[in-house]
Amino acid sequence: MNTAAAINSAVRFVALLIVQVFVFNQVAWGWGGRDYLFVFVYPLFVAMLPLRTPRPVVILLSFLLGLGIDFFSETLGLHAGALVFTAYARPLILQLVQPRDGYNIKAQPTVADLGSSWMLRYLALILIVHLLVFFLLQTFSIFFFTDIVLKTLLSFPASMLVVVILILIFNPKA
Repeated sequence: MNTAAAINSAVRFVALLIVQVFVFNQVAWGWGGRDYLFVFVYPLFVAMLPLRTPRPVVILLSFLLGLGIDFFSETLGLHAGALVFTAYARPLILQLVQPRDGYNIKAQPTVADLGSSWMLRYLALILIVHLLVFFLLQTFSIFFFTDIVLKTLLSFPASMLVVVILILIFNPKA
Protein backbone atom coordinates (compact mmCIF):
# COMPACT_ATOMS: atom_id res chain seq x y z
CA MET A 1 0.00 0.00 0.00
CA ASN A 2 1.54 3.32 -1.02
CA THR A 3 1.51 6.46 1.11
CA ALA A 4 -1.49 8.08 -0.60
CA ALA A 5 -3.56 4.91 -0.27
CA ALA A 6 -2.59 4.59 3.41
CA ILE A 7 -3.59 8.19 4.12
CA ASN A 8 -6.89 7.76 2.23
CA SER A 9 -7.61 4.57 4.17
CA ALA A 10 -6.82 6.24 7.51
CA VAL A 11 -9.11 9.18 6.73
CA ARG A 12 -11.84 6.81 5.53
CA PHE A 13 -11.42 4.74 8.74
CA VAL A 14 -11.96 7.75 11.01
CA ALA A 15 -14.71 9.29 8.87
CA LEU A 16 -16.75 6.08 8.63
CA LEU A 17 -16.34 5.44 12.36
CA ILE A 18 -17.64 8.91 13.20
CA VAL A 19 -20.49 8.85 10.67
CA GLN A 20 -21.63 5.37 11.70
CA VAL A 21 -21.54 6.07 15.44
CA PHE A 22 -22.97 9.57 15.51
CA VAL A 23 -25.39 9.49 12.58
CA PHE A 24 -26.40 6.05 11.36
CA ASN A 25 -26.45 4.23 14.70
CA GLN A 26 -29.21 6.66 15.65
CA VAL A 27 -31.32 5.49 12.69
CA ALA A 28 -33.54 2.46 13.24
CA TRP A 29 -37.04 1.94 11.90
CA GLY A 30 -39.51 -0.78 12.62
CA TRP A 31 -42.97 -1.64 13.80
CA GLY A 32 -44.56 -3.56 16.60
CA GLY A 33 -41.88 -2.49 19.06
CA ARG A 34 -39.09 -4.06 16.97
CA ASP A 35 -36.54 -2.38 14.75
CA TYR A 36 -36.01 -3.93 11.33
CA LEU A 37 -34.29 -1.31 9.19
CA PHE A 38 -30.76 -0.17 9.99
CA VAL A 39 -28.16 1.69 7.94
CA PHE A 40 -24.58 0.41 7.92
CA VAL A 41 -21.93 2.39 6.06
CA TYR A 42 -18.77 1.17 7.77
CA PRO A 43 -18.41 -2.00 5.59
CA LEU A 44 -17.44 0.50 2.90
CA PHE A 45 -14.04 0.69 4.62
CA VAL A 46 -13.33 -2.98 3.87
CA ALA A 47 -14.67 -2.65 0.35
CA MET A 48 -12.51 0.36 -0.51
CA LEU A 49 -9.16 -0.97 0.71
CA PRO A 50 -6.69 -1.49 -2.16
CA LEU A 51 -7.12 -4.87 -3.86
CA ARG A 52 -3.59 -6.00 -3.06
CA THR A 53 -3.87 -5.31 0.68
CA PRO A 54 -2.80 -8.49 2.51
CA ARG A 55 -5.65 -10.37 4.17
CA PRO A 56 -4.16 -10.15 7.71
CA VAL A 57 -3.93 -6.35 7.39
CA VAL A 58 -7.54 -6.13 6.17
CA ILE A 59 -8.70 -8.33 9.06
CA LEU A 60 -6.73 -6.33 11.65
CA LEU A 61 -8.02 -2.98 10.38
CA SER A 62 -11.56 -4.38 10.25
CA PHE A 63 -11.27 -5.58 13.82
CA LEU A 64 -10.08 -2.16 14.97
CA LEU A 65 -12.90 -0.35 13.14
CA GLY A 66 -15.52 -2.78 14.43
CA LEU A 67 -14.13 -2.51 17.94
CA GLY A 68 -14.31 1.28 17.74
CA ILE A 69 -17.95 1.14 16.70
CA ASP A 70 -18.65 -1.42 19.43
CA PHE A 71 -17.00 0.82 22.01
CA PHE A 72 -19.32 3.72 21.22
CA SER A 73 -22.38 1.53 20.64
CA GLU A 74 -21.89 -0.74 23.67
CA THR A 75 -22.46 -3.84 21.55
CA LEU A 76 -19.66 -6.03 22.96
CA GLY A 77 -17.92 -7.18 19.78
CA LEU A 78 -20.93 -7.51 17.51
CA HIS A 79 -19.71 -5.05 14.90
CA ALA A 80 -16.13 -6.29 15.20
CA GLY A 81 -17.16 -9.90 14.64
CA ALA A 82 -19.30 -9.13 11.62
CA LEU A 83 -16.70 -6.84 10.04
CA VAL A 84 -13.87 -9.33 10.60
CA PHE A 85 -15.94 -12.02 8.89
CA THR A 86 -16.62 -9.62 6.02
CA ALA A 87 -12.89 -8.88 5.75
CA TYR A 88 -12.12 -12.60 5.76
CA ALA A 89 -14.69 -13.18 3.00
CA ARG A 90 -13.44 -10.25 0.89
CA PRO A 91 -10.99 -12.28 -1.26
CA LEU A 92 -13.76 -14.77 -2.05
CA ILE A 93 -16.08 -11.92 -3.03
CA LEU A 94 -13.33 -10.41 -5.18
CA GLN A 95 -12.98 -13.76 -6.96
CA LEU A 96 -16.74 -13.90 -7.59
CA VAL A 97 -16.80 -10.48 -9.27
CA GLN A 98 -13.40 -10.74 -10.95
CA PRO A 99 -13.31 -9.44 -14.54
CA ARG A 100 -12.63 -12.03 -17.27
CA ASP A 101 -9.07 -10.88 -17.78
CA GLY A 102 -8.38 -10.54 -14.05
CA TYR A 103 -7.51 -7.47 -12.06
CA ASN A 104 -4.90 -4.99 -13.20
CA ILE A 105 -1.98 -4.94 -10.76
CA LYS A 106 -2.60 -1.25 -10.03
CA ALA A 107 -6.42 -1.45 -9.95
CA GLN A 108 -8.25 0.09 -7.03
CA PRO A 109 -11.81 -0.85 -6.04
CA THR A 110 -13.24 2.28 -7.65
CA VAL A 111 -15.76 3.02 -10.38
CA ALA A 112 -13.00 4.66 -12.43
CA ASP A 113 -10.79 1.54 -12.39
CA LEU A 114 -13.32 -1.29 -12.55
CA GLY A 115 -16.63 0.20 -13.72
CA SER A 116 -19.95 0.94 -12.11
CA SER A 117 -21.57 -2.47 -12.63
CA TRP A 118 -18.56 -4.21 -11.05
CA MET A 119 -18.67 -1.77 -8.14
CA LEU A 120 -22.39 -2.29 -7.53
CA ARG A 121 -22.06 -6.09 -7.55
CA TYR A 122 -19.02 -5.93 -5.28
CA LEU A 123 -20.65 -3.56 -2.78
CA ALA A 124 -23.86 -5.58 -2.81
CA LEU A 125 -22.03 -8.80 -1.95
CA ILE A 126 -19.96 -7.10 0.77
CA LEU A 127 -23.08 -5.60 2.34
CA ILE A 128 -25.17 -8.78 2.12
CA VAL A 129 -22.43 -10.84 3.78
CA HIS A 130 -21.93 -8.23 6.46
CA LEU A 131 -25.63 -7.78 7.21
CA LEU A 132 -26.36 -11.51 7.36
CA VAL A 133 -23.46 -12.15 9.73
CA PHE A 134 -24.27 -9.10 11.84
CA PHE A 135 -27.91 -10.04 12.36
CA LEU A 136 -27.04 -13.70 12.91
CA LEU A 137 -24.55 -12.70 15.61
CA GLN A 138 -27.07 -10.28 17.06
CA THR A 139 -29.71 -12.97 17.58
CA PHE A 140 -27.13 -15.75 18.02
CA SER A 141 -29.74 -18.29 17.05
CA ILE A 142 -31.07 -19.69 13.79
CA PHE A 143 -34.43 -19.88 15.61
CA PHE A 144 -34.93 -16.22 14.62
CA PHE A 145 -34.32 -16.94 10.93
CA THR A 146 -37.30 -14.83 9.86
CA ASP A 147 -36.05 -11.81 11.80
CA ILE A 148 -32.53 -12.22 10.41
CA VAL A 149 -33.76 -12.37 6.82
CA LEU A 150 -36.27 -9.56 7.31
CA LYS A 151 -33.69 -7.25 8.89
CA THR A 152 -31.20 -8.08 6.14
CA LEU A 153 -33.70 -7.52 3.33
CA LEU A 154 -34.89 -4.21 4.78
CA SER A 155 -31.46 -2.90 5.79
CA PHE A 156 -29.73 -3.81 2.53
CA PRO A 157 -31.42 -1.28 0.20
CA ALA A 158 -31.06 1.55 2.72
CA SER A 159 -27.40 0.77 3.39
CA MET A 160 -26.65 0.28 -0.30
CA LEU A 161 -28.28 3.59 -1.20
CA VAL A 162 -26.28 5.52 1.40
CA VAL A 163 -23.01 3.75 0.46
CA VAL A 164 -23.51 4.54 -3.24
CA ILE A 165 -24.29 8.17 -2.40
CA LEU A 166 -21.12 8.38 -0.28
CA ILE A 167 -19.05 6.93 -3.13
CA LEU A 168 -20.55 9.39 -5.61
CA ILE A 169 -19.90 12.32 -3.29
CA PHE A 170 -16.36 11.46 -2.21
CA ASN A 171 -15.10 9.59 -5.29
CA PRO A 172 -16.98 11.14 -8.22
CA LYS A 173 -14.58 9.94 -10.95
CA ALA A 174 -16.87 7.82 -13.12
